[in-house]
Amino acid sequence: MRYKDAGVDLDKQKTIHAVARRLLSGGEGAYVRWIEIGSHDLALHVDGVGTKTVWLLQAGKIEVAGWDCLAVNINDVVCDGFKAVAVVDYIAVSPGLEDAAARVLNGLERASAEADVVILGGETAIMPDVVNGIDVVCTVLAVREATPRPPSIGDYVVGVESSGPHANGYSLLRRLFRLDEEICGVPVAESLLQPVVMYHKILPLFQEGLIKAAAHITGGGFTKLKRALGNLGAELELGQLPCWARAILKKGVPKDEAYRVFNMSIGIALVTDKPADLVRRLEDLGYSARVIGRVKPEGSIAVDGVRVS
Repeated sequence: MRYKDAGVDLDKQKTIHAVARRLLSGGEGAYVRWIEIGSHDLALHVDGVGTKTVWLLQAGKIEVAGWDCLAVNINDVVCDGFKAVAVVDYIAVSPGLEDAAARVLNGLERASAEADVVILGGETAIMPDVVNGIDVVCTVLAVREATPRPPSIGDYVVGVESSGPHANGYSLLRRLFRLDEEICGVPVAESLLQPVVMYHKILPLFQEGLIKAAAHITGGGFTKLKRALGNLGAELELGQLPCWARAILKKGVPKDEAYRVFNMSIGIALVTDKPADLVRRLEDLGYSARVIGRVKPEGSIAVDGVRVS
């Protein structure tokens, strides 16, 4: 079973990206583009929760979509040294799910309070014949507070743990598992529907010189590390995978596909030349982190012995 078998063709998505890229202007980072206004670099960034909402609705956990909607954006912009300062949302529902939209906003409110982000507004639409369920998207305004530095050969890669698949790969996950089954004795609704971890607290570590570059491991899995490494490569060993990640492999997803689609336990990967200090500071901030690899001269990414990029 591959992502394409679940209806998501990453090659076709790249074609769309190529068309969109011709329209873009402004400064270009690994995840965001920005414009300079006065003495500030300001970025707008948009991302959504995707098909995770299908299970969240069924499990009675749709508030998580509001949290995730902000979290996935925060985790992208922080990789380029930006702090999200404000957010607007777009929630589209099919008729009969109006109450779900309100619950999504409750989750967004909790996330915004956690990350000190102002909710400026949004749009809620009831979309018969267009939406079947609920679609949740957020756009953040972010300001630069740090500037990443180019990695060097021999630098270390530190992985910060995720809470699960976060908000990616759910079209495939829903083909692999039933919501009412268990993974290693834990209900799928618990093991695969945890809120996305927000990594906003790492921003000062750029300023402290502990982080050179960062990659949010989202759609595309560990191929996203190329955004941080440029022409360089990396060899990673994740160690013991959590039960949910092992279960994906046991269901027959090829290893190379799994590492291209899912985070497999690492929510964000950080490049550093001070690994011990970085891990210690991350743990002080409440994250679970470990060294997972080194930067290599060749431009390929290998994870647990499998080339993914």
